[in-house]
Amino acid sequence: MHFLAIGQPFIPGWTQLRPFVAELWLIATIVAVLLAPFFTRRSNLICAMIALAGLACALISVLAIGAGPEVSGDHFRGLLLCDPVAVFWKVLLLLFVMGIVIMWAGTTALTMPEGDGPEFFTLLLGATLGMSLMVCTSNLLMLVLAVEMASLPSYVMAGFRKTHRVGAEAALKYVLFGAVTSSIMVYGLSLLYGLYGTLQINTIMVDGQAVPGLAARLAAGSGASSALLLVALIGLVVGLGFKISAVPFHFWCPDVFEGASIDVSAFLSVASKGAGLTLLLRVLMLIADACGYHNTPHLSLSAMAIFIGILGAVTATVGNTAAFVQTNIKRLLAYSSIAHAGYMLCALSVLVAHNSVLTSTGGLNAPVQVLLLYLAVYLFMNLGAFTAAAVVQRHTGSEQLADYAALGRRAPFLAAAMACCLLSLVGLPPFGGFIAKFNLLALLVQNGGWGWWLVVAIGINTILSLYYYMRVIKVMYLTPGDQGSFAASPIGSSLAMGCAGVLFLMLVFYSPLSNLTWNYAQMNTVTGVAPVTVVHSAPSSPAVFVAR
Repeated sequence: MHFLAIGQPFIPGWTQLRPFVAELWLIATIVAVLLAPFFTRRSNLICAMIALAGLACALISVLAIGAGPEVSGDHFRGLLLCDPVAVFWKVLLLLFVMGIVIMWAGTTALTMPEGDGPEFFTLLLGATLGMSLMVCTSNLLMLVLAVEMASLPSYVMAGFRKTHRVGAEAALKYVLFGAVTSSIMVYGLSLLYGLYGTLQINTIMVDGQAVPGLAARLAAGSGASSALLLVALIGLVVGLGFKISAVPFHFWCPDVFEGASIDVSAFLSVASKGAGLTLLLRVLMLIADACGYHNTPHLSLSAMAIFIGILGAVTATVGNTAAFVQTNIKRLLAYSSIAHAGYMLCALSVLVAHNSVLTSTGGLNAPVQVLLLYLAVYLFMNLGAFTAAAVVQRHTGSEQLADYAALGRRAPFLAAAMACCLLSLVGLPPFGGFIAKFNLLALLVQNGGWGWWLVVAIGINTILSLYYYMRVIKVMYLTPGDQGSFAASPIGSSLAMGCAGVLFLMLVFYSPLSNLTWNYAQMNTVTGVAPVTVVHSAPSSPAVFVAR
């Protein structure tokens, strides 16, 4: 009798699992939150404490393991990878979600029905897990799985307020938009696989030999079909554009932000956009690196760069102009987040349009550094603004801008924190938003060419945004109100003021922040092995850092 020979199952060891201990902590925390109701009678607060503890353990593990040469590279046969960019994003994401849990405890906790906590925090942690994996892959199959792992819990969280009709309608719109864009993305990725015969975007090492990935084959023009390739790339942009809320895939964003609870809106404003932008950054970096940052006979990087730059400029313009007429604070902040997604898209466009100065001076990591620094600042700007809005909503029961009248008198510390975050969102000193936007403009100026047009577009949009941000500050300090003062939530107020303080310190201590983001702006490109040499200092002037 003959038996079929069955190969040994793949059992990952510590070497494979070590770079992803944070994800294992998140999975363990999800299990703990699900089991908590059996011992705590479905206590929302205990579930929040378990979630916060699990996130803290995941953050400590990321910081302890880091992204050294011993953990960087491809893992799980190319499905996942680890590099400094992925590690930096995980740190930002875990810090932000911890802030969301604290924000929930100070604002939404009292209105959430007892017993809904296990489901809510399971969804929150599940979406966080997906967004963490999104930036840890250069495999098309894993890309789809990670995006859907992040999206599906987000759909449910958007409509989590079960008796809220607006929230239910917004969640339905979110699901429909997500289903359509996901199907288009999967179709585009299937075309890429059919054209180039590989699911791996980057070149990986197999049995000591380099196996060209999709990016290298695309640059070489193997299996090229210009029409199908264009459709495939558009499909990828559509799928990630939905996560980023780029125009014209942004229509879900204001409605979902208005209908969802404010902590969910804050979570989606940063986590979803940051994960999508970082994943798009990785894909563009791999393609541009395979092409040597120059046009090839089979692929015009200049055309790709111009397309992404125009998409970013249009997204910023639509977000800022639509915010003019908003009277609901959550819708206003939703359009603000769309505008900032547009700014960050402009930084991504430089990845595929380097001039001779950038390429000859080792500045290829400059756009990565600009995006990482922008995301770090954007995290605290949005978390502080949404937390202040949540505290006001809790005490007034309204999200309308008119209810912010005389907030400077009624809750002076909360109003000051809100004003600081709004001024930082504009990009004014003395806050971190100034250095984030100035770095972006300096990069575009240094790149030259059509980058000057993006500088003009961002400058005009900054002036436009000044109007609606200052309108909120005007209402808080100059519009009289007949409502009495209120004792703001100590947890919410402390979080908002803490974010404002961090934004101030980011400008004061710009050099350490710049050095930190530069050190982490080392992305795996060709072989999946991160650079061993790490630059330990960055120029002190943001205007010249790209000419290293």
